[in-house]
Amino acid sequence: MRSKSKVIGYDLGVVSRLDRVNAPKQARSAESLERILAALEHLLRQKSFDEITMADIEKKSGCGLASIYARFRNKNSILAALHETTSERFKQGVDMATDPERWKGRTAREAATVLARGLVNHYSANRHLMRAGMLLGDKEIYERAASLVLHAASRIQAVIARPEKASSKAYQRRLDLGTSAIYALLQQRLIFYPIQTRRFSQKDDELAEDMADLLLICAELE
Repeated sequence: MRSKSKVIGYDLGVVSRLDRVNAPKQARSAESLERILAALEHLLRQKSFDEITMADIEKKSGCGLASIYARFRNKNSILAALHETTSERFKQGVDMATDPERWKGRTAREAATVLARGLVNHYSANRHLMRAGMLLGDKEIYERAASLVLHAASRIQAVIARPEKASSKAYQRRLDLGTSAIYALLQQRLIFYPIQTRRFSQKDDELAEDMADLLLICAELE
């Protein structure tokens, strides 16, 4: 008997925008599609994309291979669809985390620390999914990922910027450099993990602390 993967919840409207996915027309088909996505997401928390087979996805989802291929062209198509819907989920999380109301009366240090920890935790928890997406050589995934980074960076900058300097073009460029640098650190770690690329090895909390410091320096708050 196949073990069905628990469905986390996916925006199938977002997924159906992809040409490589056959949009479900019935509730049963939609349920199958969600189980397939949930299966790959679950498997990616345990091992790399290259180690996962279609048979693994079949077993975890409880959907037969014929059903899987009726929805997706191949394993890469499932990855692209999963990347699409999890990107939307992450964007919603970024918007909640950077809501200006949340940070009223709190210091920039608090904001930078919490936001940096959130980013590190997200990259760590979704390491296999994000690494596979980055290495797939898929223009659509790259464009979506770049759009998400730009969105998140602008939201973070708005939270930590010094109000009296926020309109300065030079200051905006400095802030942009800071957020670009922290994403570069995360992506470098993602690509090379577990190989060390820096002189000092770091745990997640240590990396988050350094990233918060970098943000504050670029925001001229330290």
